Amino acid sequence: MAKEKMSFEKRLERLRGIVEALERGDLPLEESLALYKEGLVLAGECGRQLESAKNEVKLVQEGLLKEFAALDVSTATAGESA
Repeated sequence: MAKEKMSFEKRLERLRGIVEALERGDLPLEESLALYKEGLVLAGECGRQLESAKNEVKLVQEGLLKEFAALDVSTATAGESA
């Protein structure tokens, strides 16, 4: 398969197709091996993309929590001086 920019969903769809083809067990050995290798690459790419998304969500959450904590502290401090 040509090295192109695929979305996570397209990679997952292709990976499912590979698994189904391999599970049927009706492919020649060479084709099965090629699909197996492609599946390993796709699984690795999906795993890396999921890990990246997980890290991005974590960074956003931590940033929002820090902003919320700072807002909470400044609101409490402003309320005390009134």
